[in-house]
Amino acid sequence: MRRPPLILAALLLATTALAADPAPAAPVYFNTAGFDWQAVVPAPPAHDSLTAQAEREVATMLDHRRTADQVALARHYEKYDGFMFLTEVLGCPCTAETLPRTGAIMRQVWTECRPTIDAAKAAWNRPRPYIDNPALNPVVEKPNNASYPSGHAYGSALLAAIFTAALPEHAADWQKEAQLVRWSRLFGGAHYPSDVVSGQLLGEAVARELLKSPKMQQAVEEMRAEIRTCLLKKAA
Repeated sequence: MRRPPLILAALLLATTALAADPAPAAPVYFNTAGFDWQAVVPAPPAHDSLTAQAEREVATMLDHRRTADQVALARHYEKYDGFMFLTEVLGCPCTAETLPRTGAIMRQVWTECRPTIDAAKAAWNRPRPYIDNPALNPVVEKPNNASYPSGHAYGSALLAAIFTAALPEHAADWQKEAQLVRWSRLFGGAHYPSDVVSGQLLGEAVARELLKSPKMQQAVEEMRAEIRTCLLKKAA
């Protein structure tokens, strides 16, 4: 006779626990669910296409003729972030400690924008060059996710666009940094050329939508003020 009350109590506890779960946070800057990435990124080259054959040839050539400078570039940008971009372009150390608001904004932007690149990768599920050809020897870690589009190219294009909005006087430098990131993934053996080009296109398209947001525009103003204040303090 005691079992029904116990079952009822368990159901009440489960219902209470479910009700206590917080609702998913609303996006602050970018709503990935409302962005049609498929309108931006075409399908990767078919495996038996001439383009894919050419890309495999490029990957093999880079693997066989990789220079020490190319290895260094690949490893340098393997673990990049926005602070690396800032430090290399502005010529002084930039960290989460010296730029806390900038760091918080970049973390939130990536949280909201990452599902887009993840969805594109999952949809195409293109194998990495070293999966297609096990004889290749990449000089960077071997990611276990899909190759197309490149996440590094996507993220660096996003950063370049955001920093260009914040500090347009360095626009060419931000673009150069993003370009180096893309090249580094080819030299490192992690991607095919169309992977990095598609990642760039997707990152730039997301950035255009992101920068339409009034909240993101305000965030850019905050980043600009914090970075310039930091630079003035270092120069003093």
